[in-house]
Amino acid sequence: MSIRDQLLASAINALLTFKSRPSAIRRALARHPYPHTPTLIPTHVTIAVVQMQADLVDDGVAFGEKYYGLVRQAVEQGAQLVVFPEYAWLPILGLLPPVREIALKGISLKDAVDELGGGGGLTIEGVFRTIAPAVKRIFESTASELAARFGIWLMPGTAITIDQAGHIFNTAYLYAPDGSLIGTQHKLHPTALEKDWMTTGCELGVFDLAFAQVAIPVCMDFTYWETTRIATLRGAEILIDMSADEKADEPFLAMRGDESRIQETYAYSTRAYCVTTLFGLNFCGPSHIAAPLGVYDSDTTYLAQAKSHDAEEVIVAELDLARLHSFRAAHPRDFNLALYEKYLPSAYAA
Repeated sequence: MSIRDQLLASAINALLTFKSRPSAIRRALARHPYPHTPTLIPTHVTIAVVQMQADLVDDGVAFGEKYYGLVRQAVEQGAQLVVFPEYAWLPILGLLPPVREIALKGISLKDAVDELGGGGGLTIEGVFRTIAPAVKRIFESTASELAARFGIWLMPGTAITIDQAGHIFNTAYLYAPDGSLIGTQHKLHPTALEKDWMTTGCELGVFDLAFAQVAIPVCMDFTYWETTRIATLRGAEILIDMSADEKADEPFLAMRGDESRIQETYAYSTRAYCVTTLFGLNFCGPSHIAAPLGVYDSDTTYLAQAKSHDAEEVIVAELDLARLHSFRAAHPRDFNLALYEKYLPSAYAA
């Protein structure tokens, strides 16, 4: 790296550090009022899904303010668990000085990165590595502060994270009502857009909340039945899905996700979509909250669904865990373990 490049990198890092100060985010959020949700009934939880418009922000305070407004909408409708979409961190790219101007051109993310690099070989992975520390500070400070102040469980979507070995992940977070981090989940199945930079996760967590066991697989993870089968066999009752999908407004493609999986695994589910046209993307909805067919006296799997596929919305539904338990007891799954043991290991090995 030349001296010029070293100085430029140092200047960018200093700017990103300044714009992502956790103390500034906390001070800004402390100025707001914080209504609280009703007292939790152990067998019931009101869940909100945020279909979030991903617009670029100038700094961490602006990101925190956007999240505050959306979480408050959810809490005022009684939400005790609030779910944000995959790639909820995208607005933080606005902290990089030239990104806003490049985004206005409507060019792709790859072309934008090429322009940022000035032909110097800059990659999407390189951009993500540069901004990852700022994303971590902003994302974690905002989520922890809002969860504690509102007294809610908060799944703030996914952010890019880097482990000690330097691997980059697309990672979902889950926070408790006291602001503590309950756990994280790396995405397990990359899309074509992610294969060049994302490291694939290899563990699937199930988290014990006060009202239910939940799992938080990410977007493409729901395309494969193995993910949700493993999660529910390990006790998951709610599958929290968050997504960023350019085909979500095409029902026959969207049905590859949680809507199909919960008919097989008997769990409630959400899908929170990120909506944006940044960098030529067409991330869209509609977002939803769903139950297996037969749990309610209804011919639809949706308990709530966004009215639009390309606008910001907050949708809310109450999940009755006792009703789900009764349905599971009345419809036990009869697994043929001998069959699976005979064929699956060799099938996967092949």
